[in-house]
Amino acid sequence: MCICAGFLLPAIISPPHFLALKYGNQRLFAEIAKLEAELVRLQDLRSQQGLSVAEQDALDRQLEVASTQLSQGLQRTQSARSKSTLLSLPTRRPPIPQTVKYSLPTARDGVIPRVFIPRMPNLSPLEVGERKEVFVKILLPLILRANDEILSQRENINTAYQRGDRTTLERFAGQYKIDIEASDAALYQALRLRVVPVPVSLALAQAAVESGWGQSRFTIAGNALFGQWVWNDKVGIKAKQASDSRASVRTFPDLLASVRAYMLNLNSFYAYEGFRQNRALYRQGSARFDEVLAELSVYAEIGDEYVETLQTVIAQNDFNRFNEIKLKAPIF
Repeated sequence: MCICAGFLLPAIISPPHFLALKYGNQRLFAEIAKLEAELVRLQDLRSQQGLSVAEQDALDRQLEVASTQLSQGLQRTQSARSKSTLLSLPTRRPPIPQTVKYSLPTARDGVIPRVFIPRMPNLSPLEVGERKEVFVKILLPLILRANDEILSQRENINTAYQRGDRTTLERFAGQYKIDIEASDAALYQALRLRVVPVPVSLALAQAAVESGWGQSRFTIAGNALFGQWVWNDKVGIKAKQASDSRASVRTFPDLLASVRAYMLNLNSFYAYEGFRQNRALYRQGSARFDEVLAELSVYAEIGDEYVETLQTVIAQNDFNRFNEIKLKAPIF
């Protein structure tokens, strides 16, 4: 569980359900249903044999557009939901898309397709080994995309510093919770420490632990992969067995939003300063990866035991083999 929570919640399995608005918004829900159906249709087409490279690329582009539109639609429902009376309605969890049935690279510098799944499909019928594999195939593209966005931010920060663009530096400083009362050089160095990709193996391990490999009710109902707490029931799901009765687990419009928020949390919250310092040393080759992990004992109330759990998950599933994996280059 995120440091905001103060302790690690166990994965809690409950009947799948989603929150829907009690009145109105039928048109919005119809649009979302249409987008979901289109996504399934495109996924079925993409899974067909004998497609040319051009046809595959065209379908990949359509899939990415449809996935983005669906995520935007889900975000609109969440925004409207916070202003309306809520009603819990049973909703069938989406099936496992054909597009996540790609083969994981055998080489450590391999490439994976740009498959961005907005909601966790129903993995419960799968055997444990297959469930874990599908979970990884869903999470990997999301983690890599979020890390690519961070790399793009680093480039923008470098350009801004070289041009003396103080406005841009201060904008990023605000996003990453850095005091702007500093010289350009000091601000730049602070940003360089925080605006850094999160190791893929770590993100996979924390997602697996915090979401129960995609089976927790927070992931099913709220796209919450990393157990980030809020003290506002309108944007969260009430946690059971929580040490603070006021706390809820923050919900997200889609899985990618959860990944982005998790990375921003590690890169900005004051409690993870040690993690960021050791990550910098690790990237320079002067610290071990387990020294980076050790600084995440503050992520959960169980402290060192949490770190040991992450180390075990990474080792048993050989997550380190994904640290150099890349996304297929965008086609537009």
